[in-house]
This record gives sequence, C-alpha cells and structure tokens, in this order.
Amino acid sequence: MMTNRSNDATSVQSEYVRVSKSLNPKEEEYVKRRQAVVEKYLKDKGTEYKQEHVPVIAVLGSGGGERAMVGLLGALAQMEEEKLLDSITYLCGVSGSTWCMASLYEDPKWSVNVAADKKKIVDRLSDGKFSISDMLDWLSVAVEDENYSLTDFWAATVVFNSIKEINGQHLSEQEARDSTNPYPIYTAIDKGLKQDNQTAPCWFEISPHEAGYSHVGAYVDTSLFGSQFENGKPKTLPKEEDMLYLQGLCGSALADGMEDTKQILQWIWDWIRKLLGFYSSVNESKNSGKLALSEDSAYQVLQCLVRLHDSYENNDESVALLDKIMKLQQESNTNYPRVHVLQKNVWLNMNTEEKQKYVAHLSIEICKALEGLFGPLEGSFFAVVKILGKTIIAAYNWTWGTKFNFLYKYPAKEVEHIPAALLSDEKRNLEDAGILLNSPYVAALRPERKVDLILSFDFSSDDPFLTVKKAADYCKEAGIPFPSLVIEPGEEKNPKDFYVFKDETKAPIVIHIPLFNTVNCGENIEEWRRRYKTFQGPYSKEMIEDLLLVSSLNVKNNKEKILNEIKAVCAC
Repeated sequence: MMTNRSNDATSVQSEYVRVSKSLNPKEEEYVKRRQAVVEKYLKDKGTEYKQEHVPVIAVLGSGGGERAMVGLLGALAQMEEEKLLDSITYLCGVSGSTWCMASLYEDPKWSVNVAADKKKIVDRLSDGKFSISDMLDWLSVAVEDENYSLTDFWAATVVFNSIKEINGQHLSEQEARDSTNPYPIYTAIDKGLKQDNQTAPCWFEISPHEAGYSHVGAYVDTSLFGSQFENGKPKTLPKEEDMLYLQGLCGSALADGMEDTKQILQWIWDWIRKLLGFYSSVNESKNSGKLALSEDSAYQVLQCLVRLHDSYENNDESVALLDKIMKLQQESNTNYPRVHVLQKNVWLNMNTEEKQKYVAHLSIEICKALEGLFGPLEGSFFAVVKILGKTIIAAYNWTWGTKFNFLYKYPAKEVEHIPAALLSDEKRNLEDAGILLNSPYVAALRPERKVDLILSFDFSSDDPFLTVKKAADYCKEAGIPFPSLVIEPGEEKNPKDFYVFKDETKAPIVIHIPLFNTVNCGENIEEWRRRYKTFQGPYSKEMIEDLLLVSSLNVKNNKEKILNEIKAVCAC
C-alpha cells in the first residue's frame, strides 16, 4: 500500500496510486544510503567533491539479447575488479541487460560477490539445462491469467532457453534490502502510446518500490503492478509477476510487429510441436504408450493442426489433413466437441492468405473446443491444450505484454497532463523499450535523480552510436539537458572503445562505450557482430568466455579515463 506522501506541489494524494514527478520516498532513502557508499569510495580515493552534493553516477546497459546479458556481466565484473563499482548509484537496463540484472540481483550482496556470481551465471548459461517440464509447469500457471499473452510464451520458451533459469522471485521483494548494490531500474514502453507517436509519455520503469510512467509521473507500488484497478483502487489482490516474466517483458523486442511475423508464427508452431512431442513421450513412459480414447483423438487432431500449418499451400496434403480431422471427430465418442471443417471444394478455391487465416481460425476453434472437453480434468494434456489455445489466439491477434492499467478511471482532477488513453483503457500493453531507444537513458535522465555522470555500455549490433543519438533526440523533445555529440568521420562504423560527451551546461557527462570496437576487435568488428547476433540460439561456453573478455577489456583499458571523468563531476 502506498502510504508515503510526496512534498511535490504537483503531486496527487492517493492511497494506492502516486501521481507526481518526484522520486518515490523509499527510493530517496535507498539512494541516500547508497550515496554514503559512494562518499566513502571517493574519500578512500582521495577525490575531493563539493560537500553538499555527492556525485550521482548511473551505469546503463543496452539491449541485445544474450549478447547484452553477457556483455553487461563482463563489464560489471571488471568494474568490481578495478574498484569502480562502489562509485555507482544507479544500474539501469533495457532488454537483454535486464536478463543480467535479474540474475545478479538474486544475490542481495552481488556487488561484493561479483566474481562468484559471475562464475555461477556463466556455468548456468553454458552448462545449464532447459526443461520442457519446468516450462510447462510455469506456463500452466501463467495461462490461467486472463492477461496471458505472447510475452508469457516468449518468457517461458526463448528467455528460459537462453538464460537456463526460471527466476521465481519478485522485484518488490528487494525493496527492503540495504545499499550494498546500486539501485536497479528496469525499463519498458507502452505499445499504444508509442504507436500514437507519444514517445515521451510511453516510457515505463519498474524498480523494487514502484512501477509506472516516468515522464508522465504516475506510479503504483511494485507489489500491485498487475492488479486490476478502477478509480485509483485495486479491485483484486496483489498480482505481481515473477522475474522470468519481467525478463520476458523487458526483452520482448519482437512485440512491435516490425519483425517478420510469419517467422515468429513459425517459431510458435515449432514450440507447439515440441510440447506435443513432450506430452507423447511422458505419456509413453507412464502408460506404456496407451492413451485414453478422448485424449488419443484430441492428440491426433492437434498433430493434424501442426502439420496443416506447415502444409496449407500443398493442396493434396492439406485436403488429406482436413479430411482426417473430420473423421477423427466422427469416430470419437459422443462427448467429443464438433468443429466445422471446410469441404474440399471450398478449400481449393481459397487463396494462400485466405487459407492461412482459416488455419488460424480452425486452430483457435479446435483448441477452445478441446478446453471444454478437458476443462474439468487435471494433468499435462489439459495443460498443453489450454496453453496451445491461448497462445494461438495471442499469436494471431499479436497480443504482447497485456497488463491491467492502474490509471483506469483515475478520479483525480489534477491529471490533465496524463494521456487520455491511460485514463480510459482498462488494460495496456507493454513491450521492450529497446524498440524505441535501445538504452535506458530515460530512466537515468529523470531530472529528479540528478545524475551527474552516465556510463553507457552499448551492446547494440549495428550502429554503435544509435542509442546515444536517439537519447539526444529524446532530450531535445522533452526539454532535458544533454551534451553535444561529436563523432569523428569514419568512426561511426569503426568506433573506438571510449567516448566522452560533455558541455559547459547542466547536462550530465556521458561516457559511451561500444561493445565491439577497433581496440578490442581490431579490424574484425563485423566478424564479431556476425558471430554474436541478437536473435540466435544460446551461446556456447567458448562464445561466452570470448564475449566476457571483450567486454571486460572495455573497462580494464579505460579505468583511468573513467576515474578522470568521476573527478571531473566531483569538481563541477
């Protein structure tokens, strides 16, 4: 429950929802304690600073899938080795970097246990096992939520398969921790606001204390993030998702629909095929291969659907599959649901697009019917059927990141600055912030955080300066000070390993460090980029070790330069 009150004159009083530009009081308390750690660090280094202001330094980790996860791990581990970590107040992440953050923050003392935690994470990434059984257990719970979306399926398949862990912790459980670690901030964006070109209001951040729209200034306690709200009050019990879901939400770069949706649908059907195969193998081991009559028929129908998805452009095979589905329905017991299947002549007169849409429709209808048949039962087959049905529906509706909107029908009169959609829509859809800006600059640049120095580790795959350029554009639109960017000709494709952008203004100093650069990769930058693609299977141990080395060198080679910029902000 939100019982703390802000002194901000623009804040709105509410028991559960906080509408204010100010920082959460609990974050302020944490940061104050963390600044004591930074102050001791500066004194031990003999670095003088203005007594009234201990410099606030934020580390940013960009997106980039497992490349970003491993890259941030290497950078943070090297910062600890170079005795730089205690200078950091905030750690902010986007997309793949949040996978690393979630793994580290499982340890309440990770900042002093970095070497051990790094080894543990690397061992898990390289030698850990992905379990379809564990995936199915997680999805069986997730699918019961009315807001189930492709984000859940993405988290359980791709994210779990990449990081080899289902992290069942909740972010709000970290709110009472001491200041051993930098303060963590995870970022996402509101898909609807982004599509309406409201690029400033769409930014959404999630911390151990609250979640909400950082530019708008509207938040709810993190433990209530996901609960159904109306008129500023929760209608349901707290419904906070676990860290695996949060990793899936923050790392859902496909959610915007900019990628090849046909390829994504194929990925979904591939996983459906794996689930059916898993069910078959489990059943054979338990029941000597025997299925109940209703289960056997339903299983065969689902197999036909998978094959139909792969072959709807092949008339002979697709007609045979449709015929088999009809016969399976006719031969099954009287309780088996009946779904209308097109006649051969109708099917043959349809074009490719019409056939694809019909396969989607037929799949949805059959899965809904099967849910009705197996609904009262428990067990793996019912779970598979329900997961398939809801996933197929979400896939063809392209539904990602559905969450209840805590601002729905918010009653306060002083909220004219909040986009109308946030007050009228019961649900909103959140997605990977990297779609808009592949680094969490927005979180670090909130004026209330008073960040003096930003240390940005950029793990992007293409343009090594795109994130900092977009950050500059955002700041120009939002009226936030940002330093001028000076990039020498020829360096946009072949960057150095260290850049400093600063002005004689109130803008923070920005250190920009591209992952692959001419110092640690020589003339082979493009080769490194090709080797570490954003969307590919889990990395081998050799790939992980090589990437850790490259990332750590970016810190090791520039330790003195980083210290010089810390001294520079202390002198301001």
